[in-house]
Amino acid sequence: MTAEETKKIPEPAPAPSVSAPATPGTPDSGTPDSGSNASGSKKTGPKRRFPSFGDVLAMLGIALGAQILVSVLALPVLLVAGHGTDMASLPPAVLGRLQAVLYFVSMSVALLGVLYYRRLRGGRGAWVRCSLRGFNPALLLWAFVLIVAVGVVIEPLLRLLPAVHLDVGRGAWTILMLVVMAPIFEELLCRGVVLGSLRARYGVTVAWLASSIFFGVMHIQPAQVISASVIGLILGFVYLSTESIWSVMILHALNNAVAYLLLMAGYEQALLIDLVESRTLYVVIYIVALALSAISGFMMARALGKMKSAAGEAGKSADDKNPSAA
Repeated sequence: MTAEETKKIPEPAPAPSVSAPATPGTPDSGTPDSGSNASGSKKTGPKRRFPSFGDVLAMLGIALGAQILVSVLALPVLLVAGHGTDMASLPPAVLGRLQAVLYFVSMSVALLGVLYYRRLRGGRGAWVRCSLRGFNPALLLWAFVLIVAVGVVIEPLLRLLPAVHLDVGRGAWTILMLVVMAPIFEELLCRGVVLGSLRARYGVTVAWLASSIFFGVMHIQPAQVISASVIGLILGFVYLSTESIWSVMILHALNNAVAYLLLMAGYEQALLIDLVESRTLYVVIYIVALALSAISGFMMARALGKMKSAAGEAGKSADDKNPSAA
């Protein structure tokens, strides 16, 4: 190639200047809303998708798996203690102590496991509300009466299901398990972690319904699944109304205390229809219980609707004050 031909070759065009980085979250950015921009400021991260339907099932699996695992591990404990493998043959006081220890271990594993899973999946922030400002004794009294009423209403359904078999023993350890441990662990798990997580993503209605079903399924036996799910609706409503885990713990403890007294009196399997000799009187009681349940259900639905509207207005107000976050 001659020197003259070399001179004719055009020089390459200068590289285009680099423009400012694309706005985070736009298709031009090529990256999700995370990390830092060119100025070093922190970007707004993507919306966390916890909890999904699969997350709820996973948390339920952790809770049930903990119960099953500890039950399996109980057999070696019985063998070492010289009681064989038949828990039914244990003296009531010994059975109560053993069940209390097993319950404490299984629910500790369940709660810690669910909290760890929540953290792994991106759940952050407070997971339980402990305010005392909304504590309302009148609300608790109404809720306890409603628990009794709905128990009467669902009796025809419970009669179609297998009888509940509970070997909880007797004595101080059994009382400790039913009246102290169960309200603490189950409320922290179901109304605290599950309802709180669902509420943050889906709102009060979905959280209220799903956490109640979660609470029911944890009890495994069909009749208990139904009754605990219904009771869970009442407990969930009280929690949402008071923003206080203490309220539902007290209500839960009161319900379990009455159940234990009936157990001691020999009525743990008896339904009201089996105890009231007069069918006319039973029909009257049932109609009153049904009316109370229907009216209370309507009031709860309306109150939840107001909570939902208030939450929507609060979110809209926050977006108006900070439009850049929208």
